[in-house]
Amino acid sequence: MSMGRKVYVIGIGPGGFGQLTLDAVEAMNRVDVFLVGDHVDDQPDLVWRRSELLRRHVGRAYRVITVLDPQREHSGDVDAGRLATYSHILSGLRDDAVVGFLAWGDPGLYDSIIRVVDALRDELRLDVTVVPGVSALQVLAAAHQIALNSGASVHLTTGARLLAEYTPELGDVVVMNDPDLACRGLLTEFPDVEIYWGAYMGTTDQVLANGPLCRVLGELIELRQRLLEHHGWIQDTYLLRDASTR
Repeated sequence: MSMGRKVYVIGIGPGGFGQLTLDAVEAMNRVDVFLVGDHVDDQPDLVWRRSELLRRHVGRAYRVITVLDPQREHSGDVDAGRLATYSHILSGLRDDAVVGFLAWGDPGLYDSIIRVVDALRDELRLDVTVVPGVSALQVLAAAHQIALNSGASVHLTTGARLLAEYTPELGDVVVMNDPDLACRGLLTEFPDVEIYWGAYMGTTDQVLANGPLCRVLGELIELRQRLLEHHGWIQDTYLLRDASTR
């Protein structure tokens, strides 16, 4: 008996062309139809990079169907309209068509595709394989030539939650999805906390900065603004490390 439609959720890295894993390439070459979710604020450069990854690494015929997602989700809920759109598309494909969802970075980190696929299982028979990808935080640590942790815990959070959650006892704190650089709110109380920051990770446009908040934060704010004006967009992440743990 068939196990259901084959679906791959494939991590494609944060944007660098050399960050696609061999497992990801193998999975992509099994896919007949790629379903990609774009947002209204996605930049043409990211869309081009995704298309270029497919062009470079997929050696068989495939289709790409783009779904415009209404909003970025940060809760455990999945938009009902979004689910209905994906369900309608999947139901219209031939039964033996293998489907691939492409996820920036690693699909297990701050990405809603796995939640979408899980919700679709309620009404569609799916045989799902998740292929992990290189995450921005891995590229960040490698670029700064540091271990992701310094012997303490590692805490992952978002800019929106940082100020409410932060304490040096958390250990290394990785902050993602922070368009406002929320760590500026830590400067008064924790001026010596060291920041390891990077933007456009793994691409030829990659930019890095690091040092104590009291020394580099002002320059970093100005740097982000210049980069934003130059590129028209920015994707960045950073790690905060208490000086006493170095």
